[in-house]
Amino acid sequence: MVGRVARLYYEHGLTHAEIASMLDVSRIKVTRMLADARRRGIVEITVHSDERPFADLEEALVERFGLQSAWVSPSGGADDARAAASLALSGADALGAVLPRARRVAVGLSRSVAASIAQLRPLELPELEILPLAGSRAGRANGADPHELVTSLAHVTGGTPFHLPAPLIAAGPDAAAAVREDPDTRAVLEAAAAADVLVVGVGGNQRAAQALRRWITESEFEALRDLGAVGDVSARFFDADGNTVRGEVDERVVSLTLDELRAIDVRVAMAGGQEKRDALFTALACGLVNVVVTDVDSAVDLLERTAPDARSA
Repeated sequence: MVGRVARLYYEHGLTHAEIASMLDVSRIKVTRMLADARRRGIVEITVHSDERPFADLEEALVERFGLQSAWVSPSGGADDARAAASLALSGADALGAVLPRARRVAVGLSRSVAASIAQLRPLELPELEILPLAGSRAGRANGADPHELVTSLAHVTGGTPFHLPAPLIAAGPDAAAAVREDPDTRAVLEAAAAADVLVVGVGGNQRAAQALRRWITESEFEALRDLGAVGDVSARFFDADGNTVRGEVDERVVSLTLDELRAIDVRVAMAGGQEKRDALFTALACGLVNVVVTDVDSAVDLLERTAPDARSA
């Protein structure tokens, strides 16, 4: 039925009402089936235009924070799923723009990055090396771990994936130190630090990201907030000045440091929604990232804030 409705609408030009009458269904059902046709890939729509819907906001973000580039997507109102889908499309556009110029890319823990990779059209980049900037969680796959993202990105680009045989957060500081000293782990982290493109998500401080709850308890997360944490990049928590929040959690992380992340030339952050805005503002204002993918409401909020001068990078 979905395929029939799609052909009647897109190929034969019938209206929703005409299709509903012809097939004896409601107009609402026709609308839902057309949306389902696009979601399932039965219908693919290509817009032949380079016009960016929110070019003015993107230019303002670049100017305000000294960025290399910015992508802004619709916010979706109260529809979180639609907002996330739009952010993923913009994230895919950003990846399509930066990856062809890259030799090596480092990828961090992020559901937004995972969704963007899923929307990325195939690229022929056989010379691209793709590395995780941090370890991954054990157990059931969630699609957002660096290990999984490296594999997914390699599949869509034809690049070479590298894996990091380590947990994201070790059981204790001593265990983390031992893992970081392992030759294989050290080699991958050193290669990731030498990347020319970084792709990450940004976590807020209102609640621990789903992917981190396996290792960080609510009491530990509350302690991080008490120490001034406003957000994190792959479990590297930072304060309002962009500095690392020191403590046992940071000592347990198997990942590049914030200073190592800042040393990468092109640093792409993907984050949307109200609970990410404080963290995203800090990441932009303190030069932790220099390319941003976010939603309209967040972009407006970021531009209206007053804070220490942004540092261009």
